Amino acid sequence: MREERDSDLSLVRAAKTGDRGAFQALVQRYERRIYGVALGILRNAEDARDACQEAFMRIHRRLGGFDGEAAFFTWIYRITVNTCIDELRKRRPEQRELDDTMPSGEPSPIDVLDSQELREQIANALDCLSWAHRTVLVLRELEGLSYDKIADVMGCPKGTVMSRLFHARKRMQELLSPHRAAALAA
Repeated sequence: MREERDSDLSLVRAAKTGDRGAFQALVQRYERRIYGVALGILRNAEDARDACQEAFMRIHRRLGGFDGEAAFFTWIYRITVNTCIDELRKRRPEQRELDDTMPSGEPSPIDVLDSQELREQIANALDCLSWAHRTVLVLRELEGLSYDKIADVMGCPKGTVMSRLFHARKRMQELLSPHRAAALAA
């Protein structure tokens, strides 16, 4: 972890002096994680790609302001989350779409239907959460960030993160329990 932080800081220093290769190395190091966060929050692959592009443009513009106090990935996660929040604020409810991509492989038609149905149920449940609850759930469950890191990214106390996560999980259970009951009855 310390080696990655030192490596990030040295790449940031180089990028601040105009080294395009250094900034590109930072992008390559974090683009998948940033995309995962954006996809989890925005729930649409195209919107997530656009948000990632916008986030990296913001990161590049603000690189001079990065002082190294926080870890670089915490700083860029915060920019990404804020970029996604800006996008959510611009959206109208009818613009929400589900990502229809299927994992690779050759599942049976029954598996495809079950998997697609489950994915839609989860996506619909996530859409019912506030951006704060959805974001904390994505950062913890999909990205595996610690409570402290999530607090840094979201700019709130650790206790707030824990509370939001508790309520997000509880709400997801409430929203998905009818589907689970129906599946068990079948």
